[in-house]
Amino acid sequence: MITGVPATGCENGPMADTGSDSTRLVILRGDAASGKTTTATALRPKLGERVALISQDHFRRELLYDPDRLRRSRAASVLIVGAARQALDLGYDVILDGVFNLRDYSDVFESLYRDHRGTTCIYQFDVGLDETVRRHAGRPLVNDFGEDRIREWHDGWQPLPWFDERRVGPETTTEELVKIIVEDLGGGMRM
Repeated sequence: MITGVPATGCENGPMADTGSDSTRLVILRGDAASGKTTTATALRPKLGERVALISQDHFRRELLYDPDRLRRSRAASVLIVGAARQALDLGYDVILDGVFNLRDYSDVFESLYRDHRGTTCIYQFDVGLDETVRRHAGRPLVNDFGEDRIREWHDGWQPLPWFDERRVGPETTTEELVKIIVEDLGGGMRM
């Protein structure tokens, strides 16, 4: 089930300084192992040739090393939004994929949304803790961190206070969601 207002889950931001009228920004957020990366990977080829997929995991696990998890998360938020702005300014559609907690991402995402001149769609995955644990058991990352960490990190539904994002439940398949996102964006391939 997907719920949210506006009916399309998308809005056009004001005329400002990021991207163009034709750039599209998709934010996929929610708990670990909820299907965000799978959806982002399936969505990317449907949007055309100029698509930047920016994954929070890359910034937090690969790019940055800092034993202070809070400081690393906040630094990642600055770098992720900076990369998204640059990609939009270069004419790329952007897919952001990550947990994106409210503490570190609400304000920077609100600024990005308000500055983006094109269409922005935001989807929050809310599949429940039991489903998250079940999905994590089938991931390659299961060897990096186990069920106990998934339970510790699980935040559940945390809606953005400034945007009524679409809620993605456990019954929504990747194929269904990709189709919905493409429709929300006004169609797929853009050259």
